[in-house]
Amino acid sequence: MLNKVFKSVVLILMIVGIFLGVSITVKKEIPEREKRELEAKILNMIQDNPADVTEFYTYGRAFNINGKISNIKKDNFEGAKLVITDGADYENVYNVNYSFEENNLTFSSDVEINSGIIIDELNTSEYYILLRLKLNNSADPKYYSFVNSSKYSNIDYYTITDEEKNKRARIEFLEKDYNNNKYNILKISLEDVSLPEDVYDIVIDAGHGGKDTGERSGSITEADVTLDYAKTLKTRLEEIGYKVKLTRDESNSEHYTDTNMYDKDGRITTACESKSKLMISFHINNGVKGLKGLEIYCPPKSNLDFAKDMASKIKEYSNINYSNNNSFKHADGVYVRNFTKSVMKEYINTANKKGYEPYNITESTPYLYTIREVGGIATRAYVDGRNTLYSKNEYYDTNQGIESYQIELGYIKNDLNIITSEKENYIRGIVEAIQNNF
Repeated sequence: MLNKVFKSVVLILMIVGIFLGVSITVKKEIPEREKRELEAKILNMIQDNPADVTEFYTYGRAFNINGKISNIKKDNFEGAKLVITDGADYENVYNVNYSFEENNLTFSSDVEINSGIIIDELNTSEYYILLRLKLNNSADPKYYSFVNSSKYSNIDYYTITDEEKNKRARIEFLEKDYNNNKYNILKISLEDVSLPEDVYDIVIDAGHGGKDTGERSGSITEADVTLDYAKTLKTRLEEIGYKVKLTRDESNSEHYTDTNMYDKDGRITTACESKSKLMISFHINNGVKGLKGLEIYCPPKSNLDFAKDMASKIKEYSNINYSNNNSFKHADGVYVRNFTKSVMKEYINTANKKGYEPYNITESTPYLYTIREVGGIATRAYVDGRNTLYSKNEYYDTNQGIESYQIELGYIKNDLNIITSEKENYIRGIVEAIQNNF
């Protein structure tokens, strides 16, 4: 009797096991089948000839592409948009800049380099990037996918930590066989992951350090004050869940000078290696006698909302005022400083005297290296070693850039008392702005 009961139990367990196995297989197969169907839908939409991508990059949390497409006549063209879709119920549309060279349409999605496709806002899924053109001779828009004609490789991007969770976004160009044809597509695939040990959300740069003390007033140095600010901001951000890296502290900056920021353990190299999405760089201004107040320097060609929020919050919580400096000013406390013609001329003269090819600097190139050199191709970083006074920035040609802001806490001649006594109020404003925007 017991033997029969045992056999019955074993048989039931086997049946349940088979059922569960089939059920699990079906559950896995359905999403894969749906993926294939969605991909087929996209492939049926797009034209045979893809657009050529000449540059693609992440900057902060934004993804952008630049490129061209041939055989588009200007007199037959109405407009262009960048589209991201999962092929089902998600679609978002972005403006692009465009121009014509004969019958070649040149386009760029980086209307603002930090406001492209915001990867962190995407759910865990697979998405397709398309170029949508409206032409006069067609009632319906035409969709084009992309082929990688650049020198850059696919990108692995990690989202900013949100409630201890992260996603990895694989940005890749693929070739697909479909209906006896080959198609090129650009996909962004997101999956839930743990943040790798060497990847950070935010990097904080304490200006100067070591033998480079920066500005000085009596025994107080810019390097000491900025490090104090950096360490405090790191603590506050970690308390609310961000993963944070410092470019320097007491353990690594004794040998720092004003020219070794691109060395293997230099501040810029450390920042770039962190793979962060945001960098805050602290400094103190010198300036002429009458200047005073807060200045936040931003990347050019970028949305300034975060900087405006940060400046507003700092002013709200502390006794610092917006700077009265009007040079390079874009809003209260917010500045964008690029190279000027006179400074470019100085750089060219220096290059000629030292015997190296002048850098390709324009009036759109960021002047501050803490903004320019961590942004890669998005900010036209250029320190490639030709000026032997500096090491080569190994990340100058990267297509994964950090969105960077340089905070000039005030002027050492007029604002030092506020800077040294109201650190917590500054930090409170910065933290709130980061929470609001990142």
